[in-house]
Amino acid sequence: MSLPRISSINPAFHHGEIALQKKLGIDKEIGERTNGFIRSYMPEQHRLFFTSSPFTVLALVDDEGFPVAVPVWGEGDFIESPSPTQLRFRLQVHVWNMMLGTLNLDVISGSKIGIVGIEYATRRRNRLNGTINHATKGNLTVLVDQSFGNCPQYIHKRNTTKIQRLAIDGHPENNASYNVNMTTTTTNVIDTRARTIIESAETFFIASRHSSLGQEANEGLDVSHRGGKAGFVNVKGNTITFPDFSGNKFFNTLGNILLDPRVGLCFWDNETGDLFFVKAKAKVEPIESKASMIKGAEFKRAVFKGAERFVSLSVMSVTHIAGIYPYSHEITDMSPNALQTGDWK
Repeated sequence: MSLPRISSINPAFHHGEIALQKKLGIDKEIGERTNGFIRSYMPEQHRLFFTSSPFTVLALVDDEGFPVAVPVWGEGDFIESPSPTQLRFRLQVHVWNMMLGTLNLDVISGSKIGIVGIEYATRRRNRLNGTINHATKGNLTVLVDQSFGNCPQYIHKRNTTKIQRLAIDGHPENNASYNVNMTTTTTNVIDTRARTIIESAETFFIASRHSSLGQEANEGLDVSHRGGKAGFVNVKGNTITFPDFSGNKFFNTLGNILLDPRVGLCFWDNETGDLFFVKAKAKVEPIESKASMIKGAEFKRAVFKGAERFVSLSVMSVTHIAGIYPYSHEITDMSPNALQTGDWK
């Protein structure tokens, strides 16, 4: 989408993000409040946060230019931070194969990358958008373009437990790499299995992109956590709709969607370790336009408590990888913010 170039007090924001801030009359306030908050380096606490994480979620583009939200993990301390401007990942072979082979992701030097780290036990999360400096055989070095923290809203407290799910030659291996011959299916419709996982999700991750993926720090990829009560994601046919709740008003995801509708969502099955990658084109819909199309009792359902707007996704494909994700994240305490939101019923 072509938007006029709008400037901000804070040059960290691009014109898609600023347009949404300006629509609410808060662009000056956000610009002033965030000056110095979005940095070109990681503060020490962010470096310690990332390097102590057992997993993280990346945003990378695939061979069709769609952003993909993909969780990654490794053995031990698989993330290092050699300096405040660098993160280095040591990924397991099957994770690397999933990224390059199954999902066809772009990890060449100079490509953009988005990162979100999340610590479910404390509800902490930090974001990093950057550029790949080096990538080979599971080793990935990222240079920081933007580094900033996020509030804990809508993050559910969870236990994180590592579970050996995949088997090699039919037998579980507790101390070896996972089966690299993961079962993968891709469909252009949301099938029954995927629909069940999506409609019951309390959390998902969404990757979005700037239209240009240019040289500027604010022209990259972004990956964001979204949380709510189970059922906050609605599926009808091949369309997914979710409410956009009040947040930090940065509009990183929605601002990207204004410039480029291509997005990628990731859902997981806590019981089986299955991952579901949804490729879609997104549209931001005001509550008024959504509700005006619906009458009677349906009108009440459209006005979703806590929603400031809706995001509607036209699904292009769903890729299902069975049993690859080695973590279970059981909820121990629901987000108080999420509990105050509505539902589709």
